[in-house]
Amino acid sequence: MNVPTLAGILPPFPTPIKTDGSVDEAALKKLVEHLIQAGCSGLVPIGGTGEYTALSPADREHVVAITVEVSAGRVPVVAGMVSPGFAESVQAGKAFKAHGADALLTITPFYVTPSQQGIREYFRAYREAVDLPIVFYDIPYRTRIVTEAATIAEMEQDGSIFGMKACNTDMAHFNEIAASTSPGFQLLAGEDMLFPAQMALGARGGILASAPLIPEYWVTLYQALKDGHIQAAIDAQRELLPLLKALFAEANPGPLKAAMKWMGHDCGEVLAPLQPPSPTTLERLSSALVVLERKGLIPSGSVLAH
Repeated sequence: MNVPTLAGILPPFPTPIKTDGSVDEAALKKLVEHLIQAGCSGLVPIGGTGEYTALSPADREHVVAITVEVSAGRVPVVAGMVSPGFAESVQAGKAFKAHGADALLTITPFYVTPSQQGIREYFRAYREAVDLPIVFYDIPYRTRIVTEAATIAEMEQDGSIFGMKACNTDMAHFNEIAASTSPGFQLLAGEDMLFPAQMALGARGGILASAPLIPEYWVTLYQALKDGHIQAAIDAQRELLPLLKALFAEANPGPLKAAMKWMGHDCGEVLAPLQPPSPTTLERLSSALVVLERKGLIPSGSVLAH
């Protein structure tokens, strides 16, 4: 089994949807190529930002297949998995593997409330069933389950996971994970607001929800952190705070899809039960992007025109 190297910026991107509800294949291919050309070092199709729960199993597979086809081995493809149950997750994981995914980003089982040992056994069984490298997705503000650092270290030792996306905003918890896992553990930041801090504590890169919108900016910010320019990276991240607050003012990816349309990547509307962002959120988004554009921090043109 080949374990991919994950580092840098890996965007979890929205799924482009046509007005009839089908996947917009042309827009998806354009977006995938754009993210690669922008310097992103991996791609994360479907998952939460890609509206996994609203897509049919066939559409999920279609998105992964297209992403693999367009990436053509240039960057690893880590298919996002947010199914709550084991059997469905195994079925989907095997399908994504068949379509060429390099790894799976697999969420903690939710709705039920597993014990720490239950989480450990779940991922051990999942890894054995799917036979593909697993990135553990820890996001307790969605799952309502906190996975202890010791459990994560045990899962690495079991060979169940080789990395994780950390969306727990508890930085002490993140630090404990970094200290408990091996130097080869591929720990990735999952919080746009905390990216410099998570990098400083041991992250190798980030799976950041705003990265599909401004990939070049995040790639440059990551490189500054990698080169040790911590304060410059913090200053650059703080320039984004108004934009990030607007993007996450409502359920992702509603605001993200609206902003991406202005930036030249129309991903269509969100799927039920999500709703388009409110006029207030749209105004906040537009204002934040205009400020960045006027400062020359993002490509000029579409936002000011909008």
